[in-house]
Amino acid sequence: AMDYILRPTGVTFAHTHAVWHVTHDPCIRGVVYASSADGSTHVCVRKNAESTSESSWSPPTMLERAHDRAVRCVAVSPCGRMLASASFDGTCAVYVRASPQHAWRRACALEGHESEVKRCAWSPSGSLLATCGRDRTVWVWEAHGEEEFECVAALHGHGGDVKCVTWHPSEDVLVSASYDESVRVWREDEDGDDWSCAQVLGGESGDGGEGHRGTVWRASFEPRRRMDGGAGARCVSCSGDGEFVVWNGSGFCNTELAFGVRFQCGHDQAVLSCDWGANGFIAAGGGDNSVRVYGEGADGVWHQVACIENAHDDDVNHVEWSPHDPMELISSSDDGSVKTWMFAVA
Repeated sequence: AMDYILRPTGVTFAHTHAVWHVTHDPCIRGVVYASSADGSTHVCVRKNAESTSESSWSPPTMLERAHDRAVRCVAVSPCGRMLASASFDGTCAVYVRASPQHAWRRACALEGHESEVKRCAWSPSGSLLATCGRDRTVWVWEAHGEEEFECVAALHGHGGDVKCVTWHPSEDVLVSASYDESVRVWREDEDGDDWSCAQVLGGESGDGGEGHRGTVWRASFEPRRRMDGGAGARCVSCSGDGEFVVWNGSGFCNTELAFGVRFQCGHDQAVLSCDWGANGFIAAGGGDNSVRVYGEGADGVWHQVACIENAHDDDVNHVEWSPHDPMELISSSDDGSVKTWMFAVA
């Protein structure tokens, strides 16, 4: 087996409040967006976009304020023209890219959730935006241009706070993860008019005892470019009990999920974030302040292949592989910082 290392390459952002989320611009290398507990979202630009070894960042600039409470998640549409921010104020704001290059203009606010919005995610086509929240619901919004969004579904079923919503890499199929210890799969009905729950995995009402034993914090699909011709995308989920579950693609259009394998994170704290990279590895962060990477053996067993023990001084809220460099990783933390890491063969 190969040996790998994680190497710190710099601090992107140092803030006075917890940074809940950080995400890459899908179209512009060296640009990331960080959202914080103080209700702000900042854009950070790398001085030399091509350099990943020496990470030098310009001072962050704050987006026009859209929220007066924490921004839990920020997501850029696949085309790079729209940015959504989900907040504890119960709204999801949508910004439209303006000029100069890294400027954004507030376009609209999506209202409907009864309380904190925990997550927002764009569909692969960019035409749909999903949100989820503490009110136990998942909402699907359809974009009509850049200024107007229509709610096409408000989905009930979870028995607790919905922590995460994420899209299948190639289909308009949605996966949500919740405090109720379940993962749910949602899809549009065949006539295209209604959305409904296709599967409940784990939790009280779920199939079998193969799911999580704790809050499911995050779910992440295997990137599309790693999938075999006919095989469905797998999905990994992580939970408060310190475990990961890998779900295999199966069933209807290969967009159903079936229990595959579970593995331990290597510490006894909650795993708050996981991201399945185009490199085939799963990155994770959580309550023990570490950033860890896991790889799949030829036997289908997952092992930790790299770890930075005290990557941050507090909970690691989010980890994300770069879409521009498959070996670069970014993390954000309650300690107020965003950091970059290089994953490499030792």
